[in-house]
Amino acid sequence: MGLEMSALEKAKDIFLSLWWISWFGIIGGFLMVGVWEYRNISPERGLSPRFSLALVIVTSLLWVVFYAVGENARAKVDGAQNEQVIVNLLTVTGTFLAIITLMEIFFFIYIAPRVH
Repeated sequence: MGLEMSALEKAKDIFLSLWWISWFGIIGGFLMVGVWEYRNISPERGLSPRFSLALVIVTSLLWVVFYAVGENARAKVDGAQNEQVIVNLLTVTGTFLAIITLMEIFFFIYIAPRVH
């Protein structure tokens, strides 16, 4: 027995859903660019290939942990108010991770090729 959502709440819900779905594209783009960059610079010696590989691995693990913790938190929550708090917390955390991932894509495209 819930109340009807207002038009603003519906728009917010749709926007939030699209934002969460876009994270999969950001993750996929990051992995594609990161692995491509690592393969191009791996024959070189030095710290650049190792740093690129570490960046890909650490960021991938951060996303895996984010989704695992999110599922665990949602499973333990009861009540609509608590569920909304978890969704808001996951949105903020996921947004932070998405921004970091976008900055790393920028790094792989513009900075890493110029570092020797």
